[in-house]
Amino acid sequence: MARALISVSQDGFTYLTLNGATSRYSDTGQAMTYLGDYARETATQVPVTIDDGKQEVDVLLDETGKIAPAASASPTSPPESPPESSASAAPAAANGDTSADEATTTSAMDTTSADSQTSLQNQPGAEADDGDDYPLGTPFSGPAAPNAPTVKRTRVRKHAPHHKRSQHSRPQRLKKITVPGLVLIGIVILMIGAFVIPNIVPAGSQDSPQTIESEEQINPASELSVDKTEDVVPGFDNSPKWETKIPKDASVTASDRGVLVVDGGKLEVLDSATGKTRYSGKTSQAPTFAVDTTIDGKPALLWQAGNTAEALIDGEKKTKTYQLPEKARITSAGKSVLIKSGNRLSTFGVDGLVNVPTPESGSTPMAIENDELISSDWNGPVKAKNIKSGDERSVKLETPSDELQIIKWVSAGHGKAVTLWGEQGASTNSGHRIQLVVHSLEDGSILSTVTTTTDIVGEMSWVRGQGGKRAYIGPYLFDLESGLLLMDTSSKDIHLSEPRGTIVPCTVDNDDSCLLAGKHAYRTDTNLLALTDNGGTAIVDGKDSTIRAYEKTSDTSEK
Repeated sequence: MARALISVSQDGFTYLTLNGATSRYSDTGQAMTYLGDYARETATQVPVTIDDGKQEVDVLLDETGKIAPAASASPTSPPESPPESSASAAPAAANGDTSADEATTTSAMDTTSADSQTSLQNQPGAEADDGDDYPLGTPFSGPAAPNAPTVKRTRVRKHAPHHKRSQHSRPQRLKKITVPGLVLIGIVILMIGAFVIPNIVPAGSQDSPQTIESEEQINPASELSVDKTEDVVPGFDNSPKWETKIPKDASVTASDRGVLVVDGGKLEVLDSATGKTRYSGKTSQAPTFAVDTTIDGKPALLWQAGNTAEALIDGEKKTKTYQLPEKARITSAGKSVLIKSGNRLSTFGVDGLVNVPTPESGSTPMAIENDELISSDWNGPVKAKNIKSGDERSVKLETPSDELQIIKWVSAGHGKAVTLWGEQGASTNSGHRIQLVVHSLEDGSILSTVTTTTDIVGEMSWVRGQGGKRAYIGPYLFDLESGLLLMDTSSKDIHLSEPRGTIVPCTVDNDDSCLLAGKHAYRTDTNLLALTDNGGTAIVDGKDSTIRAYEKTSDTSEK
């Protein structure tokens, strides 16, 4: 049983020593929050000694992360409270180890490469920041805050490297106390239940007027299991309905519109339904962006290579070629692709690029869908302006709670706006409890709300999956069509990657590959490229350089 030591040092920070490693926190509450998560995720009891230099108090965290009674050691009279103690007595929420490297594909605005050699160097999915301001801040991921209130930032803990504990690594004990130890300990005991585990605010809760009302929604705190499977893809036949050999070193990406295979200067698009060649051409450089989109209302497969883009519209045998503006940045946050070059906006049309009117000063363009440009200033409301008729509608976002305000725009598009809300003074790295809110862009109503912390999602990207069925941010998996939260995967240490339809590639435990389908994460090395035909076909890239398609079994139902 690992014993934890919490001590406060001369520099005013709290230090936590566990399993030979020492980490620094801004206060005792954050250290206890981490230990609660550790106890819950490892299903072990954790005895904790809290030492402020003058007294020691022992507590015990049970397997659920809750505090159980423990014997007190070396009690002494509590120290006197200095004048500044009242300002330091508010604990901040934090969460334990959550991976920040979970998005495996990004838009062309991000140069992070995909996690597999068989996928393109860059694909759409994760929201990314833009180095050029339009008008200010981070275009496409959310509006800038030119007049946002000054935020008092608190330091965010960083885990120290694991090493054997020595006399030199032990934190120095506090000589001058800034916060009375017993007061903090009391606050920890009272608040640990509220701060340790991120939770979904249920419908009808007084904490938030959010509107999660779905009998089909998976309870993210239970029922998630890790299983084995003998199937190539869980729920699909093991005999392929078609297969096609490809060059060994080719890069591959797949979607409903086709399977894009690039081998050197040769580019080929296979029909997702048959595996036969739908289009064959040449490219001077490897594509950096590929996405299913709509062009003038017509479904199309679009890819970018350098300063040009090509689109293969459904039913066409030849592609349409577009010359992109200089230093163009493109995003598929919406159902159509938005192009930005400096302060100029455009999108793809059948006959060429179509200019898009820029929004009013102070607003940031985020997405295009259904011929509407979605934009907003920092506080909203969201503006949806028809790029053809000029008609504009205003969408006021429902407030999750009166005392909360927007601290970050995460994404907008595909009918949803994703934002983080917190109290005055909260920021994306302040360690506060916050609300992750998904709004409808149709009427501004709240579709779902998750109570979490900035440590978990503050700097994370919203990653939309292939097929427009799923999206995730951090450990939270959402139904992209309804906006409802489906799963919190942190309890099983499962890390998500870009969803393929309703199935999500993931890793579990020691980076073992898995596929999350419904309530089960199946351990498998299958490289799932896409679910097509409305989820009826799974397209897989085999280790033998062969693309195969498998049909869904007739007795399989979505769980």
